[in-house]
Amino acid sequence: MLPWKTILEIDKTCDVPVYLQVANDLICEIKKGMIKPGAKMPGTRAMSDTLGLNRQTIVKAYEELDAQGWIFTEKSKGTFVSRELPEVKPLKLGNGLSKNAKSGKTGYTFKVNNVVHPPAKTLRNFLGFHDGPDVRLVPSKLIGQEFKSVITRRSGLQLLSYVDVHGRESVRKSISNYLNTSRGLQSTEDNIMITRGAQMAMFLLSTVLIEKNDIVIVAEINFRYADLTFLNAGAKLVRVSLDEDGIVVDEVEEICKKKKVRAIYVTSHHHFPTTVTLCATRRMKLLELAEQYNFVIIEDDYDYEFHYESSPILPLASVDRCGMVVYIGSFSKTLSPAIRMGYIAAPNNLIEELSKIRQIIDAQGDPIMEQVVAEFINNGEIRRHMKKSLKAYKERRDFLAVLLKEKLTDVIEFKIPEGGLSIWAKFDKKVVVPELSDKLLKREIVLSKGLIHDLSAGRMLNSTRMGFAWMNINEAEKAVDIMVETIKK
Repeated sequence: MLPWKTILEIDKTCDVPVYLQVANDLICEIKKGMIKPGAKMPGTRAMSDTLGLNRQTIVKAYEELDAQGWIFTEKSKGTFVSRELPEVKPLKLGNGLSKNAKSGKTGYTFKVNNVVHPPAKTLRNFLGFHDGPDVRLVPSKLIGQEFKSVITRRSGLQLLSYVDVHGRESVRKSISNYLNTSRGLQSTEDNIMITRGAQMAMFLLSTVLIEKNDIVIVAEINFRYADLTFLNAGAKLVRVSLDEDGIVVDEVEEICKKKKVRAIYVTSHHHFPTTVTLCATRRMKLLELAEQYNFVIIEDDYDYEFHYESSPILPLASVDRCGMVVYIGSFSKTLSPAIRMGYIAAPNNLIEELSKIRQIIDAQGDPIMEQVVAEFINNGEIRRHMKKSLKAYKERRDFLAVLLKEKLTDVIEFKIPEGGLSIWAKFDKKVVVPELSDKLLKREIVLSKGLIHDLSAGRMLNSTRMGFAWMNINEAEKAVDIMVETIKK
């Protein structure tokens, strides 16, 4: 008889259930040959006595092994190790990989996308002026507790299956109520589609709304990934000026008088990358122009919640009378970039058309995490999290602004943003941003080269976004000190 108590090491403090520890240890011993194929196993009562465990624990362990094919039971005879173990041993096919496959090259040609650039490395392991929220502020413990609560309910089984391509109705209803309450929309769950972040929303919209050579108006300095999305769909981009009050809507009107415009893309709150807000007067005129010239307003409100000085201006979608605005947003900055949950709010007929494309890209999102976010909305946890985050981010914004004014006022020009997570900084021409970025990276400090914005404008802006949310005060001071040293050298 094998020394089962020695063979099976049980750790009752481990997160892995005891029955799975028993099952996993037995599988390991079978694989190693310690327990031979066809060998008779102790009965559940005898094994439980030997290990000092509850008999039901051993019963569950044996059921797990049986389900995986490692053991079988014969009536009146007992339980035995399977004679043919469920290990898959693949057979070798041919003489191995071709030279092309080994070198990472295909043996065939394919269409190369000359519009979209290769993705850049995130470098989040380095300190620096990263765009985006500080994930250390994420209520991860609460998210974990809510996740466990959702998945272990009886109703949680539904979330493990297929759900509606638009997203679960209850989740869409929660988002609809959230948008109606916080942003003045007048939506129902039928006006909402859940997406994997705002970028997926933009791709779906460009696929459905934009045809080749359609004119899309964007700001002269714009969110590069929005530009790429529209260009990839075949659009022709027409740029309009940008000032402290947002895009110059009078220029939009002049374009509409001469050309047929299909859509305009705006980040009405905290324009990306410059952080300026589209003023109320221009918002109302833009809506009037959309009705008059029949173009779509794609309103990307990616960080509406991040506002520090006064109450934010309600989005264009809140006063849209004729169904001209498509409103998109995301919880990926509100909670965490890893929580890929965005949404589209639009008239029902557009949502239905978008669902046709969604089902051939990604039939559904992450129903479990989406339910967790919905519960955070319903129980007020998102609101509480945002209050804490806003307090921390405002302190960091103010601290970085003071540092830059004290230590780099001769080379950096900026305006303290009313909201968002970054400062738009214009550097003196004697400090070339891409060169500074390269030198800082050698010291493991990240600063965007700003070229992604220069590409939009078609000229050398020598400006970049300097994220203040991602670093705490001590980290920001260290990063600025290194930047000062680097510039002086």
